Amino acid sequence: MANSLGPTNATPGYSKVHTTANDHKDIDIEAGVGAPLVYDEKPKNVTTSRLLTLAKPEWGVMSVGFFFLVITQVATMAIPWYFGRLIDIISDGEKTVEENREEMRQIVIQLLLIMVTASFFLFFRGFIFNGAGERVVARLRIRLFKAILQQEIAFFDKNKTGELLSRLSSDTSKLQDAATASVSMFFRTCISVVISIILMFVTSAKLTGVMLVVVPLLILFAVTYGRFVKRISKRYTDALAKAADVANESISNIRTTRAFAAEDVEVGRYAKLIGDPDDKTDNYWCWMPSRESSYSLGIKKAMGHGGFIGVVGGLGQVTLVGLLWYGGELVLSDEMTAGRLITFMMYALQTGASLAVFAGLFSSFMDAMGASSRTFEIIDREPELKLRGGKPVDQLQGEIKFDNVSFHYPSRKDITVLDEFQLDIAKNSTVALVGQSGGGKSTVISLLERFYDVSSGTISIDGMDLRDLDPSLMRLNFGLVSQEPVLFGVSILDNISYGWAAKHHNDPERLTETPPRERIIEVAKMANAHSFIETFPEGYDTLVGERGIKLSGGQKQRIAIARALLVNPSILLLDEATSALDAQSEEVVQEAIDRVMEGRTVVIVAHRLSTIQAADVIVMMKDHRIVDKGSHTELMKRCSEYQELVSKQLSKQAAAFT
Repeated sequence: MANSLGPTNATPGYSKVHTTANDHKDIDIEAGVGAPLVYDEKPKNVTTSRLLTLAKPEWGVMSVGFFFLVITQVATMAIPWYFGRLIDIISDGEKTVEENREEMRQIVIQLLLIMVTASFFLFFRGFIFNGAGERVVARLRIRLFKAILQQEIAFFDKNKTGELLSRLSSDTSKLQDAATASVSMFFRTCISVVISIILMFVTSAKLTGVMLVVVPLLILFAVTYGRFVKRISKRYTDALAKAADVANESISNIRTTRAFAAEDVEVGRYAKLIGDPDDKTDNYWCWMPSRESSYSLGIKKAMGHGGFIGVVGGLGQVTLVGLLWYGGELVLSDEMTAGRLITFMMYALQTGASLAVFAGLFSSFMDAMGASSRTFEIIDREPELKLRGGKPVDQLQGEIKFDNVSFHYPSRKDITVLDEFQLDIAKNSTVALVGQSGGGKSTVISLLERFYDVSSGTISIDGMDLRDLDPSLMRLNFGLVSQEPVLFGVSILDNISYGWAAKHHNDPERLTETPPRERIIEVAKMANAHSFIETFPEGYDTLVGERGIKLSGGQKQRIAIARALLVNPSILLLDEATSALDAQSEEVVQEAIDRVMEGRTVVIVAHRLSTIQAADVIVMMKDHRIVDKGSHTELMKRCSEYQELVSKQLSKQAAAFT
């Protein structure tokens, strides 16, 4: 059985049943398509030391890699000297042919030994730094994923899934080499440049002086280009994140897209954010500041890169031609030999190549700096509602009190969702919330789970303010079954046992323990799920497709009920648990719900009369307030809003049989 489950639509920081589809049934959260990630403040600039700190656990093994790097680089720097010496031997007319041949043979043997040794250490250097890079990015992704899951629900209201996934995948990949392999290449380049300049000075001080004239110009261009890349990279990664969110949204809702034949519409949305290379407008005007598609920003990056490479390459080539001409003059005037000129030119070429590599590294590093701003912004962000902390609770009794509670969603502070909500719920009683859509019923469930904090007033359980309790331990006393339960792409057994590990998170010895199979079967029977599970060839080990699409709505709902029961919750929350089911499925699921409600405090959000009329207390809500509460019989006598609701339900039922 899998030890870790990959959610397809789960609520971060909450390890039971939940669906994002019902997060805001009471209010529409306005968010434009492809809206950028919303942060509390402008992302801070990330320092070089912050990036390098990512590799701190690898510094030990990387030091060995640096040792190999020095050996390979020193060996490589000896090669030009040997080439120059070979040229001088070949052109030496003072010694005999046999003497020159013997000396040449010794030089070639030494050169081959150096090259073989360098290749051997080069292999280990590459293995060490690339392996370190993989470990660094794996740790970073886990750290970022943990930081994402620890954020409060309001964070996910503001930030889109596709954009967060983009940070988790593409942005972290850019940081991988920046913290490891790029550091190796940087030091290799520095060693190469420093040693080359020293050896060039030893070979010819005059030629070295000529070459160093262009170095300040190269540094100036590199710094200017680096700043440009850092700015454009932030915008580029943001553009990709927007496009990723649209793609994620479209693919996740492919049935809706297909039903409305809206494939071209979705392609258009995606293409607008990516940028269409076949659109002449995008091609001709991509350099305009207003163009923010990933394609137009990529073209801007390409233009900047091309300009930088062109300038640096042009300067380098002109410098080499100048060195060759001046060196030729020195050879003709017997101030140096042809072999020494070859040696110098090879060192000059190595220096030029190293500077070109350095330019590329600088560009990649600035690119990573741009991507890392958002990554570290999430990692450093302190959630407004923490997952841990507060008074530990074991088993709640289930006595709930809403005391003058008002609430508005953080993303829509101008709209009140609950207004002076006052409600007492007795232990082991059943309370049903009814009323028009958008009246605040599902918000009551969210506030009980403390997905959000109240704007004013208090919510208490067993006389304790929710805000004083440890949120995670408190939530383990709840069982939530929503209208469209989320199942994971694992076995039925794993789906039912999903909340088990969280139940024992304070006991390290039991953290990886799986629940007894007998207990899983027991709760499945209570949820009326055992019989249909046994009809599958693999039984409880049957894999469930993404979102449980291989199961009917009623089957998914019964598995969700079993999952909620496994942790033996003292409070059961039913949020439109049967509203999406047909009559036959509703009957089976309702039978399971009636069975599991015994001995628990139950809060029901529902519209159907069959679901609510047996409740101890029915709360009639309108315009975000309670207008009346009582039993079904009492409300039928005195509450006109409830009478109207029941009348509509009976009319629908009558129409269904005509």
